[in-house]
Amino acid sequence: MKLSDFFPTLKHLNVPNVITTLGMVFGIFAAFHLTQRDLRMAIIFLFFAGVMDAVDGFAAAKLNQQTDFGKYLDTLVDFFTCVIMPIWMVFDLLDNSPLAIVGLIIYCACGLWRLAYYNTTESDGYFRGLPVPGSMMLVTMSVWFVVSYDIPTWVAAATLFIVGILMISGIKLKKYGMWQKVMGAAGVVFLVLVLIS
Repeated sequence: MKLSDFFPTLKHLNVPNVITTLGMVFGIFAAFHLTQRDLRMAIIFLFFAGVMDAVDGFAAAKLNQQTDFGKYLDTLVDFFTCVIMPIWMVFDLLDNSPLAIVGLIIYCACGLWRLAYYNTTESDGYFRGLPVPGSMMLVTMSVWFVVSYDIPTWVAAATLFIVGILMISGIKLKKYGMWQKVMGAAGVVFLVLVLIS
């Protein structure tokens, strides 16, 4: 008798799925810090959740462990860390103006549709629309700048709207292309800014 006979989901236990799950753990720590109104620590943990999202896909490809289970697991974690968490940040930290509420609804709906679309299309080496981890980073950056530098809250609301539209757009972005390297570098620079400010 194997352990997976009692716990069938353990048949899917592999390196990429463990990395994906670790991303969810980082997301939970980010959520905890938001409950403490500690934006700095929440952003740090979201950064590492984003790193896990980048690494799990790379590991799955390199180890030839790409599965439907892993794809759906990644989508569920992405919805929590990259869609729900930015919405929570905006609700908790910004002035809930009608514009911000509209931006939140658009961002959430577009993120949901973006993830569903990703799960139901064949991969050809390109993303269609802006992936949700990049979207999360852009929204998180806008929230940080609004909170830290007295920038008007409509900037974050507008970012939600623009990023939401980009997620469901038809733009083609090559997987592991230059745009991801640029986004990764921007994320590191942003993290350093958060740490030193």
